[in-house]
Amino acid sequence: MAGLFEELRIGSMTLKNRTFMAPMSLGYESQDGCVNQAMQDYWEARAKGGVGCIILDALSVDPAVPYLGNTLCFRGEESVAAYTRFTQAIHAYGCKVVPQITHPGPESISSFFGVTPVASSSYLNSMGQKTRALTLEEIPGIIQAYARTALQAKQAGFDGIELHCAHAYMLLGSFLSPMRNKRTDRYGGSLENRARLLYEVLDAIKASCGRDFPVILRISGSERDPQGNTVEDIRYLVPNLIAHGVDAFEISGGTQYERCNKIIPCNGEPVAVNLAEARAIREVSTVPVILVGKINDARLAMRLVEQDVDAVVLGRALLSDPEFVNKAREGRFEEIAPCAACGIGCIGEQTRRRKATCVINPAAGRERELAMTPCAQKKKVLVIGGGIGGMAAARYAALRGHEAVLLERGQRLGGQLNIACVPPHKQEVSKWVVFLQNELQRLGVTVHLECWADLQTVEQYHPDVVIVATGAVPQLPPVEGLDPEKALTAERVLTNEVAIAGGNVLVVGGGMVGLEVCEYLVHNQRGPLQVTLVEMTPKVGGDMVVNNYVPAMKRLAAMPVTLLTNCKLCSVDPDWAQLDCGGQPRKLEGLTHIVYACGYRADNALYQQLQEAFPEVYCIGDASSPRNALEAVRGACETVVRL
Repeated sequence: MAGLFEELRIGSMTLKNRTFMAPMSLGYESQDGCVNQAMQDYWEARAKGGVGCIILDALSVDPAVPYLGNTLCFRGEESVAAYTRFTQAIHAYGCKVVPQITHPGPESISSFFGVTPVASSSYLNSMGQKTRALTLEEIPGIIQAYARTALQAKQAGFDGIELHCAHAYMLLGSFLSPMRNKRTDRYGGSLENRARLLYEVLDAIKASCGRDFPVILRISGSERDPQGNTVEDIRYLVPNLIAHGVDAFEISGGTQYERCNKIIPCNGEPVAVNLAEARAIREVSTVPVILVGKINDARLAMRLVEQDVDAVVLGRALLSDPEFVNKAREGRFEEIAPCAACGIGCIGEQTRRRKATCVINPAAGRERELAMTPCAQKKKVLVIGGGIGGMAAARYAALRGHEAVLLERGQRLGGQLNIACVPPHKQEVSKWVVFLQNELQRLGVTVHLECWADLQTVEQYHPDVVIVATGAVPQLPPVEGLDPEKALTAERVLTNEVAIAGGNVLVVGGGMVGLEVCEYLVHNQRGPLQVTLVEMTPKVGGDMVVNNYVPAMKRLAAMPVTLLTNCKLCSVDPDWAQLDCGGQPRKLEGLTHIVYACGYRADNALYQQLQEAFPEVYCIGDASSPRNALEAVRGACETVVRL
């Protein structure tokens, strides 16, 4: 078997190693469909970081049919020339680059412009909009659009193309999947009929670009649904797909609507989630088989290529560290900024229609703006607080060449991260703590634990800059009968300060922390247990990334947990709680514990004091206002860049 850093040949394309960068549709695209400066900086950083081949984000074969808000596409000779300049820049690093070309079909946002999205059949798309079935008369034009786009890609200097035909998604995926394709003509029914459009697209591309122009096919090894394509179906298609011109297979899995957590696996999902299907397909394939799906560890990537597949596709791992490949090749594994599969910066930001980024690397998408360039004047930077924001600030300060000192009042670094990794399915979060600890040591940051900072302590260090990252403290609701001194917070439960082995437990607050407390209690029960969660809003988990929310709700549905929404806690006693559920009173009796997961309030008293005593003081993370890990690290990065 080959090694990760050995060459790989796909058709006429030879890669310097066996790593690909995944297309991720991060929202960086220009309105005209071309590469802008931010996108170029982003991709160049990964090319410079050693990846063998970059797969560009979805590029629509029809400029009038966009995928997301702004979608990559070709708009004549000018855009071909612009992409030519881009491919030349990527090639300068010895990196290959291919666009993922697609017709968005049912996933197009064309409906916002008065045009009904097309699909294999009529159904509701991911936005709840009705699609219409593509007519037989329209299909030849679609096929030619694919061929034309592939030729433009070749003219622009791309090394090949990738076709998207996975996840029962977009046009080709919609035709291939029995879950979507309900046609009764020659493009529907049997597996061969459902694959017909894909065959015809492949034939047209090869006729237009030549047989030696590489085509990679992204396909679901299994749709993981009783009504969907199975790995046996795909194995059957493999020889025919190769005959029609496929030069390599990228094996993904799941479906976009029903199994989204299998497409972008987050907390609790296994690594290399599509490995079994890739192995099965590789048995019948005469061309390279490439694996995608939560490959976020360098040693894992190396082992997969040595034992199972021909190459790996890295997505979020290259968001968190653009130098992933170079560091792995040099054996600097501890220096790789780890992806913890949280989904907060990538999926979460895109869901909110913001440009995607990364918790551990907020410079993703802002490479030029947030570059850690050497400082013009070395300063002594004192960071107070050793949570993720404080550790990130100290690291960034050291990277810029400042003298960094960190004070932490606790016995260990990590802050809220030490709690965040306790619930079931969240252990990967601990990667961040380990990485940042190692980085502080590697960069020579002075760390003092069990050091309670006050004005006098800070003065002793004579800092030029003070960064306050003192975090936040649990918040309690204004409820009649609640004793703040005796109240049991989620933090006290998750740190095992108070052990709950069983009983009748009420959890107040249905955000992510409240749901995690429920799972934690069930996971650790040692006797009969009933958990009731109350949430004021109509929905629990409103602060969760969808790829974590979906599996979490499925798990909770199988647990002794009752979820009450639109319910307000009015008053409490040690063994009962009075609720207002949509205007109807409800009393819960026989309670053994009440756990409060009602958020946090900023702990910034020290910041207020230091502002008056020092000329350059900054407040970041929860100490500024309660926020998530992404906002804490991004604040640290933005602050240090200004020093």
